[in-house]
Amino acid sequence: MAWHEGTLTALDLEATGVDTRTARIIEVGLFRFEADGSSEALVDRLIDPGVPLPPKVTELTGIGPDDLAANGGIPADVLTATLAVITSLVDEGIPIVVYNANYDWPLLANELARHALDPLPAVPPTILVDPLVLDRHVDRYRKGQRTLGTVAGHYGVSLEGAHRAAGDAAATVAVARAIAERYPKIQVDGADLVALQIKAHTVWKDSFNAYLAKVGASRPPITEEWPTG
Repeated sequence: MAWHEGTLTALDLEATGVDTRTARIIEVGLFRFEADGSSEALVDRLIDPGVPLPPKVTELTGIGPDDLAANGGIPADVLTATLAVITSLVDEGIPIVVYNANYDWPLLANELARHALDPLPAVPPTILVDPLVLDRHVDRYRKGQRTLGTVAGHYGVSLEGAHRAAGDAAATVAVARAIAERYPKIQVDGADLVALQIKAHTVWKDSFNAYLAKVGASRPPITEEWPTG
């Protein structure tokens, strides 16, 4: 059985900003999806980050300051529970699907460090699956955006409840399964799947940076490695 045919989990975070060094997590969603279509919430919590919530985040997610004040958990408590689940998934060898892991994974790592908690397990043995990296790998020259919504549409996946953890997580897993089904060359498992994505990200990064240099773009080159950001 290839990885996309079995149990998968998905991690999605909503946060106060896009800079993984300074943003605070306001929602954690970690869900388990079985091959038969059933699913289970392993962690599905709001967090009160203790900092002001930018209005643009409320506009995007629908999460407001009152929601966090009433239902947001203590950051260290929710993060501890999340890390415990991730550790158990690593022990079981169950892949964790994260769309654009170069955002969520270092964001979570930085939040754990901020609250003096244990670090995330290494990748590998953590089996991360990033549909963004895989999509760029199998269809590098397709034009257009590569947001979750756009890529989901390309693969015929419905995205309901965008910019909330539960909706994004469900779409992320469905996209991962769809890509693997369409492109058998990525049906490799465990550490081999991680290695494939590390190499694929490097190839994409080098190609994109070469393009930036060719057109004289003002933006800086991409330096981040996958999945550490």
